[in-house]
Amino acid sequence: MLATTVLSVVLVGCSTDEPPAPVLAADGSIDLSGVTLHVGDQVQSVQSVLKVSGQLDELPYKVEWASFTAGPPLLEALNAKAIDLGSVGDSPPVLAQAAGIEARIVSVEERDKANDFLLTRDGTGIRTAADLKGKSVAVAKGSSSHGLLIGLLQQAGLSQDDVTVRYLAPPDAQSAFAAGQVDAWAVWNPYYAVAIASAGAKVVADGTTLSTGYTYTVASTAALADPTTEAAIKDFLVRLVKARAWAAAHPDQWVPVYSQLTNLPASVATVTFDTSRGRAIPIDDRVIARQQELADRFAAVRLIPSAPKVRDFFDDRFNADVTAAQP
Repeated sequence: MLATTVLSVVLVGCSTDEPPAPVLAADGSIDLSGVTLHVGDQVQSVQSVLKVSGQLDELPYKVEWASFTAGPPLLEALNAKAIDLGSVGDSPPVLAQAAGIEARIVSVEERDKANDFLLTRDGTGIRTAADLKGKSVAVAKGSSSHGLLIGLLQQAGLSQDDVTVRYLAPPDAQSAFAAGQVDAWAVWNPYYAVAIASAGAKVVADGTTLSTGYTYTVASTAALADPTTEAAIKDFLVRLVKARAWAAAHPDQWVPVYSQLTNLPASVATVTFDTSRGRAIPIDDRVIARQQELADRFAAVRLIPSAPKVRDFFDDRFNADVTAAQP
């Protein structure tokens, strides 16, 4: 009788602590028809490339999209379980991990060119990062461009106390920069291209050597713990790799549609595409080491209490699937 009681308790515990077993389709695959993936996006970059490339056709699950202006608020939504996954630059995961957000980096894309820039205007006297002393700089806190700014200040022998840093979301920073309310702006595309085209911006430096060049897809641990949602995430990541590869091979078809979908001028869409394209790579020791350097940089200027062990924030379960999808 006691053994039966103990067994019942164990079984009840398993049924409440573990996600339900996935439903299998007739061919033995996991049935995804009841899944809705909630995906965070920035400037429709992910949604549009999937749509134009045909990778949203005949999805075996539903997708609901949420739009964000930058990576940090996207990861905040992820932590609040408002979304299941989303793509961000290299710096947002550092602050997210330091804050204890329950998420993991599940795929990596390495860009071909720098996509973070320090901009200024004529008349500010800023020609190099060293000239930022005593000047004001706008940046989205915790963004990839924030990581660039920190690195540039360190290289120039300056601290954040030597400049006035104004933490502004890109739309607000764009207005402040155009109005001359800040001397410089650290930002990424498409905002960089808009500033060059419409505000007479000049490039002081870019992230060629200081930024990792990585774009990450980050998923919540809750979504990853559910076998059915995990299967949908794997399918989504493979489709995203294929979509980005298609766009890289067909820029003449992709850029005009991206311009139309985002209401960006064709010239801005072209520059944005040129600096954001890359290829899927596996999560490996090289990726982790570069991300650790970035975390150490944030800790050195006390923007986080201490550098987290970034290896713990990576999950390589989809490595084989993602890299196999890359042409």
